[in-house]
Amino acid sequence: MKKLLVMTFMVFGIVYGATATGNVSLVAEKRANHLSDQMIKELRLNNYQSNKVRAINLDVAAQITEIEQKFEGNEQLIAEKCKDVLAVRDLAFEDVLSTVQYNDYFGDRKMYSKVDREFMANLSEQGTQNLASNENASENNVN
Repeated sequence: MKKLLVMTFMVFGIVYGATATGNVSLVAEKRANHLSDQMIKELRLNNYQSNKVRAINLDVAAQITEIEQKFEGNEQLIAEKCKDVLAVRDLAFEDVLSTVQYNDYFGDRKMYSKVDREFMANLSEQGTQNLASNENASENNVN
């Protein structure tokens, strides 16, 4: 029953993630790839596990990015909704990772969350810098 529930959420998540457009899907993809790369190295995943983890992380990153944009400014609601999404991810990882790998992942969840937050902060900072440089370039072209 638990597996059926997880698979249902995954299917809805993948469909939902596939319909995301433009910037949200690009940010989610970068976010998922960064986190997946970190997990692949630290948990020493094989190819099958790597592909599954990337798919799960892409789905979760799309959902979290959408939640963050939809409820921007309401950190408590964002944290609450993201907690539910991350709980589903934990269940999905339980089916993909070995017992040792899952225990390592479960113990390091806070570290992975920190890595994700830092990546998003850097990405936001780069986006702000790119926006400022684009505005300067536009002003120079007008003059």
